[in-house]
Amino acid sequence: MSPSLFLHCMEYLSRILCILTSSQDFNFHPKCSQLKISHVIFVDDLMLFSMGDLVSIQTILKFLKDFRMTSGLSINVAKSNIFLAGVTGLDKETILGLVGYLVGQFPVKYLSISLARMRVSIAQYSPLLEKIEKFTNKWKTKCISYAGD
Repeated sequence: MSPSLFLHCMEYLSRILCILTSSQDFNFHPKCSQLKISHVIFVDDLMLFSMGDLVSIQTILKFLKDFRMTSGLSINVAKSNIFLAGVTGLDKETILGLVGYLVGQFPVKYLSISLARMRVSIAQYSPLLEKIEKFTNKWKTKCISYAGD
């Protein structure tokens, strides 16, 4: 798949996930509800956030199935993890049976940042900030033209 076509598919996925949030069956993760954050996509990485209730998980899976049927793209189960907080017993087993993902363990690295159950400190952001700084410093060596020049 061409990078441009992939980008359009990810834009479509993002839009249908935004529609997902208006479903009566979807409940936001408590830390994401105020800003109505349901997902983060960076290149080919996708993180989904929701309440850990069975109905929300089933709703997400329905939307992902619709995306797969439309685009031909699907989540790679072998490379995916699910993180469940406050979900125990039968609910946890039911959800794990539905999704087929391995249970992830904290801390986990994402974009060079170690994600943990507690708040991330500024020091933990430093590897990402250094990468961004190196990337933007390359711009200084190139001639940047302004529109109209």
